[in-house]
Formats: sequence, C-alpha cells, structure tokens
Amino acid sequence: MKIAVFVGSIREGRSGLRIGQWAIEQLEARNDGHTYELVDILEQDLNPNTAIPPRMVENGAYADPKTLAWAELIGGYDAYIFVTPEYNASVPGPMKDAYDLLYAEWTGKPISFIGYGSDAARTAISHWNDIVTRVGMIVTPAQVEFTFQEHFPDFVFTPGESGAAMLANVADELLDAADRVAVEVDA
Repeated sequence: MKIAVFVGSIREGRSGLRIGQWAIEQLEARNDGHTYELVDILEQDLNPNTAIPPRMVENGAYADPKTLAWAELIGGYDAYIFVTPEYNASVPGPMKDAYDLLYAEWTGKPISFIGYGSDAARTAISHWNDIVTRVGMIVTPAQVEFTFQEHFPDFVFTPGESGAAMLANVADELLDAADRVAVEVDA
C-alpha cells in the first residue's frame, strides 16, 4: 500500500510540516512493507478551482495541467492521513481548495486525521469528516489529537509516547481499511 501524509497548512511557522515529518518517521519505522510519503500543500503548484465540478470530469480528463498533475499524484495513493490545523473553527482554506480540485481520486479510499491546535482541531476534523464522507471516502475511527497545551510545551512539538500510540492505532486502522478496499476492488 502507498499512503500519503497530506500536510494542509501554508502558514509561516506552521507546525503541520514538523508533525507530518514526524508521522513519516514513525510510520517508516514500522517496517511493514508499505510506502509512506509526505505531500506538502505548500510544494504543490495549484491554480484556483474555477473549472467545471470535478465529479463531472470523466476519467480524470482535467483541462488544467496543474490539476492533472495533482490528480496523478493524489490518485496514486491507496489511503491518506490528513495533517490539519483548525482555522476559525473549520478546515484550512488552501487545503480544502486543493481537496476540491479532485473527486474520483479521493472516492472510495480510506482516510484518517492528525489534528493539532488548542482543541486538537476537533471541529476541523468533524468538518473534514462531513466533506470526505460526501465524496465517498472511508473515514477510520481513530485519529491523532495534538493539543497545544499537552504536545507543544514552550511552542515545541513534543508528541511523546501518547502521540506515537495514537499514530500506531491510526496506521493499523487505515491499513486494515485499505486492505478491505483492495479486496473489494479485486473481487
């Protein structure tokens, strides 16, 4: 399986990148035969979403070459872990815009979340659950919750054993869901 860890914040000094890098390190240390890759939204060259709705595009025939490249990247993964902050009690705008550029590439695939913020981005994750479910993604129950109070002493990301345990649980559930999807596709 090939799993994307999608970092969705573009703010200067963002914690999401460090969290995503930590997640990749932890996941690769599992030595479970799966591939884990970091997808940093800040490294993607995406245009605003002005095209026809993605669910109406057949066979990934996106008109915008940048969207086509994004679709090829995202479509190559079997499952996703979104690293999301919470901005004004919702999801980060640039991350949502990037998500909304595509449809079929997300549909039917498992997803989990790593949330971080004053309340571990619980409201944003709740919104993400609504969004990804509408697109037909399979949300796993486990998620990683990093609060500023517990996991960012002196403004330094410190996941500790609790963070590693939460991520291990997320990975187990995500891979189980991806295996079930693969079996259904092969059947």
